[in-house]
Amino acid sequence: MLHACVLGDSGAALLARGHALEVEAGVRWVVAGNVAAFVAERFELARDAACRLMLSARVESSGDTLALPVHPSGLQQEAQYVWPIPTERFLPCEAIARDDNGSIAVWSGAPVTADLLAKLVSMTGLPADRFTLHSLDDPTDPLIAPRAALAAVALMAATGRAVCVDGYMAVSPVREATVSVAASLDDEGALLDWRYVARTPGFTAGEAVTQDPSPYSSSHSTSLVDDAAALIPGAAHTFARESFVDEIARGNHRDPVSFRLDHLDPVEYAGARELIGTVAERAAWDSHEQTRKTRRANGDVTHGRGFAFDKHDTASGDNPTPDYSAWIVDLDVNRLTGDVELKRVVAGRASGRRRIGRISGVSARQIAAAASRALGLPLTARPSHDETQDAQAVSHELAPTAAASSEVATQGAATERLEIDVSPAAAAIANALYDATGVRFRAPPFTPERVLAALEGTKGSAAGAPRRTKRSLWTALAAGGTLSLIGLACSLWPMRAPIEPIARPAASTWSDATIARGRQIAEFGDCAVCHTAPGGMINAGGLGLETPFGMVYTTNLTPDPKTGIGNWSFAAFDRAMRQGISRDGHHLYPAFPYTAFTKMSDADMTALYAYLMSQPAVENTPPATRLPFPLNQRGLVAGWNALYLKQGEFKPDPTRSALWNRGAYLVDGVGHCSACHSPRNALGAEKGGRLYLTGGSAEGWVAPSLVANSKAPVKWTEQALFDYLKTGFSHEHGVAAGPMAPVVASLSTLPQEDVRAMAHYVASLSPQPGLVKPAEPLPVHEHDAVTLQGLDSGRRIFEGACAVCHAATGGVGNFGVRPLLALNTSVSEATPDNLLKVIQNGIDAPATDALGYMPGFKDSFDDRQIADLVSYIRSNFAPNEAPWKDLEQASARIRKHAH
Repeated sequence: MLHACVLGDSGAALLARGHALEVEAGVRWVVAGNVAAFVAERFELARDAACRLMLSARVESSGDTLALPVHPSGLQQEAQYVWPIPTERFLPCEAIARDDNGSIAVWSGAPVTADLLAKLVSMTGLPADRFTLHSLDDPTDPLIAPRAALAAVALMAATGRAVCVDGYMAVSPVREATVSVAASLDDEGALLDWRYVARTPGFTAGEAVTQDPSPYSSSHSTSLVDDAAALIPGAAHTFARESFVDEIARGNHRDPVSFRLDHLDPVEYAGARELIGTVAERAAWDSHEQTRKTRRANGDVTHGRGFAFDKHDTASGDNPTPDYSAWIVDLDVNRLTGDVELKRVVAGRASGRRRIGRISGVSARQIAAAASRALGLPLTARPSHDETQDAQAVSHELAPTAAASSEVATQGAATERLEIDVSPAAAAIANALYDATGVRFRAPPFTPERVLAALEGTKGSAAGAPRRTKRSLWTALAAGGTLSLIGLACSLWPMRAPIEPIARPAASTWSDATIARGRQIAEFGDCAVCHTAPGGMINAGGLGLETPFGMVYTTNLTPDPKTGIGNWSFAAFDRAMRQGISRDGHHLYPAFPYTAFTKMSDADMTALYAYLMSQPAVENTPPATRLPFPLNQRGLVAGWNALYLKQGEFKPDPTRSALWNRGAYLVDGVGHCSACHSPRNALGAEKGGRLYLTGGSAEGWVAPSLVANSKAPVKWTEQALFDYLKTGFSHEHGVAAGPMAPVVASLSTLPQEDVRAMAHYVASLSPQPGLVKPAEPLPVHEHDAVTLQGLDSGRRIFEGACAVCHAATGGVGNFGVRPLLALNTSVSEATPDNLLKVIQNGIDAPATDALGYMPGFKDSFDDRQIADLVSYIRSNFAPNEAPWKDLEQASARIRKHAH
């Protein structure tokens, strides 16, 4: 049996090309009447030959469509757009024709009808009783199935062998669709006239169909679509409409998103408006025109952002349900090469006329496919580093793949009609290209050759020059590290300019989804842990934080305009979070970890601001922070920032997994784990490099190392870290206590995938447990009589007060979990402080309810007894560690500073 790939609607030029095409051995070009096909012993050979034929025809006939004539309309603004129609669409099918001793048996996906039989008789001239028809359970296009059956019979007759038609290459009679759009605005900047005409040149019905493909309201609207063969896909209409609306908005100095919202009926398109607003918030879209004009540049690379939206109805009837899709694209353009690098796509979809139930993300596969078609190069997509993994991601990062560019063209031919989810892709990319370059691209694909041709004469833009100078000065300053530079910084920046106060924004300013996202960010950052005083209102400030330089009191984060941040604009909030500078211009002390928060994404920063502003306002003036001279001179912090503040968002590592990057973003950014778990230098700055996460201190507690140098008897694994962070307890390490307990309490409410990402990242920083060389046991210490007496006293106290839960076997667990002291991190630490704090104060507020609680013993035992108990625990459960010294004095110190 031969296998065939049929070319439908083949013109004379294509037939001639098929004869001339050099094909592999075993492949034949067969023309039988109006049927043309490649046939071979294997279908793959026939299909590949058909694809090569179509590709050669497409390359030879391709032309530049960037410069297009615009037919005058008499309106204020008009433009013409071109959408390429794929030359062919490959459709899989199955139809078999076989001659059984003069009886022709035909199997196909077409229904057995008199019409099909009549066409076979007419085509072959044979009587009807010579045919035996069979219907296959094949989900073939109902228009293609009968054609495949007829082709199978024709090819059987031409070759003299049984033929199976496995594929059909549907050939388009036109190469492109053109759309002419024109509009005018009234005196208030609203759409007055709208004129829309779409055609397929050379293949028209002669009479256009009146349609209204635009969701935007106008006083006078005319829309004509001449597409009798239904060749123009929905994405073509979206591209023309959304590009033109963007052109109108930018040409009239209007924000493109706000302009669209102004022209969507607040009742009829309430769901669409909610989706657009949420996607814009998720992408941290800046609606200020003056800010939008200042494009970020890096030498010859310019940055741009673009928005596009689409809508269609999913069901017929009097009240169909509309579907919506909204895209925001971030990209970079290299003005020297024309290369376009997609950085991020924020895409959401939803359904509902009045109000949408929930917003979903577009899949990474769909985003990659649509972006690849628009740019003419293969791309991959994965959820952004500020998206929870394994969830319905809205934001995606993109990167090129190693696939051949010809594969993209073939792939595009098979997916001519795009779904609503991805129909805004080309327009969003074109609008971002305009934002980056000032050039309007009116036809996809946006290949480097086309972009470079459009940019000729615009090279050498000075947009990046001032920025380069500023960065070089900053680099020189930050690289100094000398006292003279600190003095210079202090003299130049003792105060920054204040940012004008604003009226407190209403909570309705933001979508529910953005506020909910902000709540999660606040939990990851443990805002309430530090900004809530004992017995005080949440986030009202006043908690005293012990630092080596003195007590620092936290500020009021509630939206109270007098004592909180109620009159702070987002710009003021963002500056404080990223630069450590308050709204009034004074510097914040680095006890506030803005060195970590500077890594947060714009979207997360916006969501956090929205959440805090939507919470109840509490009027509360926290105690003023008063450090000794010269530390009370806040201008010194400017010099500290010059040395140690590295601004800039987190940059994902493309060589690492999405899970790893998500964990790194949370740990190093909003989670600011290193603020406690890394050591600090004499000026209070974190030590990075090989000392990163090797242990630090927080509020008088030892924050143990999380990496390979940890003193824990069992090294931390990813699963142990996950258990500890999610539940507050690890069988191999113990219970979360002290400042870590409220951290775990917050993490326990957050998505499991995010906690897993944090554990995955931290675990990756250490060698696998099996690869770590075990520590040599310390020599056994000889004890004098006094020490032995103390150990015996400690043993009796332990058996009476502790063994019920902490016996070597794990105890009976009357109060919750049963931590094994031999594996407890606090017992193996270099200092006894953590263990002393837990014994004296207990754990009366466990991280999660499942942990139970531990009573404190500071009122039951004096310092001598506690010293004996701790000495016994160290000797019995960490025998390879050196004994702690001066335990009685340490216990007294802990008791004195308890708060």
